[in-house]
Amino acid sequence: MADHSILLLLIFEFLFCFVISENLESKYIKTKVLTEGMFCLTDDFLRILDEETAYSIIDCARFCSSNADCRKFMFDKETKLCSLTESGENCITDENVDNKVCFRQKSVCNEVNCIRCPFGYYGDQCQHIIQDCSHGSQLSLFPVRRLMSFIRPSQNDRILEVKCDFEHSVMMIQYRRFGCQELDFNRTMDEYAGGFGYPHGNYWLGLDHLYNILQNSRQFKFVVFVTFPSSSLFGWYMDFNISSRLDNYRISINSYWPDPNYSIGDSLTNATFNIDGRPFSTYDNDSSNHNCPDRFKGGWWFLDDPVCSRANVNGRRFDNNFEATWHWLDNLGNRTFFYDVQLRLKW
Repeated sequence: MADHSILLLLIFEFLFCFVISENLESKYIKTKVLTEGMFCLTDDFLRILDEETAYSIIDCARFCSSNADCRKFMFDKETKLCSLTESGENCITDENVDNKVCFRQKSVCNEVNCIRCPFGYYGDQCQHIIQDCSHGSQLSLFPVRRLMSFIRPSQNDRILEVKCDFEHSVMMIQYRRFGCQELDFNRTMDEYAGGFGYPHGNYWLGLDHLYNILQNSRQFKFVVFVTFPSSSLFGWYMDFNISSRLDNYRISINSYWPDPNYSIGDSLTNATFNIDGRPFSTYDNDSSNHNCPDRFKGGWWFLDDPVCSRANVNGRRFDNNFEATWHWLDNLGNRTFFYDVQLRLKW
């Protein structure tokens, strides 16, 4: 009789766990837990909504479901810590990932429509996806802050995860931040075309995706933004565009707009060192005629000139060779030292 009771109890526990698991999987998608640098976790794009102690993964999921802004949670099976975040595909930590699990919410729907979609998706059943961050802003889908969002630049493109800053109306096409895992930007043309890096940290969006975004009939400015320990500098370039891969992603750029107080200086269209009309070059597809990608240790729209470029935002953070180290020369030829650098599309 005792054995029979134990068997029934085991069956009940199995069915209970099965039902709970099925319920979790109907609402959440299990994603990855990735390791990042400690200072990268302070990034506004990875904002933590709340942290609480939970008894189980299901308990943590309940916390997320009850928070109107939560779309993802990470649960530590050892410490029982439940961390809620509002956007992003994967969970990020600077600790051991073995005891942690990550789940992204599919959507929150009632009998009529979906009232909470993953950022970037919209429609009654979350059936549509924005083309880029400006498209999401145009549809008034987002709160005015920094978020990770899904986009699909064109019907032929794949779904991407990108950084959208709705406070400043910009999307990151290149992101290099001190404290995030360092990333080598000395890549092949195929890698620069398709994108590389980590959307939650340092990354390059990809020239093919950038080209598709720029074809969506929205006018974008090209913004270079650098940060220092206590300040930031930037510059805008108007009328930005690039051609397709068949034309080596040739850049169209002009009209530098300097901020009167925070201008970084013009390194891209200054006098004879104007990169307007130049093709993109990498070490395996060099159109510079001066071995520029190998010298600068990164891909760029290099000049057909021994100078190559007055800027290097895709080089190495530290190198004994000046050309290979990331830098930016202002209008007087002074070198600008910086901690972080971002290339942005501004709408």
